Amino acid sequence: MFLLEDQIGFNLNRVALLFRRELIRCLREFHLTPEQWQVLAMLWQKEELTQKQIIELTLQDAPSASKMMRRMEHAGLIQVKVSKLDKRSTIINLTADGRSLQRILPKRILTHFDPILNAMSEKNRKMFLLLLKQFRKILGDEVKK
Repeated sequence: MFLLEDQIGFNLNRVALLFRRELIRCLREFHLTPEQWQVLAMLWQKEELTQKQIIELTLQDAPSASKMMRRMEHAGLIQVKVSKLDKRSTIINLTADGRSLQRILPKRILTHFDPILNAMSEKNRKMFLLLLKQFRKILGDEVKK
């Protein structure tokens, strides 16, 4: 008998939606979406991204990513400029305000999710993360190390 509760896809989707809801709650006071958080976190690591990289990171379509970047630029978090090497390419950099959130947000998010994640043993959390990365790879999403 087919039970929705026993389907990997259903459970994975539910967990993703519930986790996203928690992330939205955590980011609310900063007026950020989970996708904006992803962009900031990646820019803290890489210093600059192209619009194409942001589309790949957030899995958004080009118009949605453009709108998101305009909102982030308007909020003073990023600077958007045309590439000097390729005028068709857009380069995104952090502003001082965007960079300053690096001191606050990661710790705030970890603190928010600690009670949730600590309900699972460390061994199970590591196994769960490993399995999620394997699924991403199977589905064609590049997993960075």
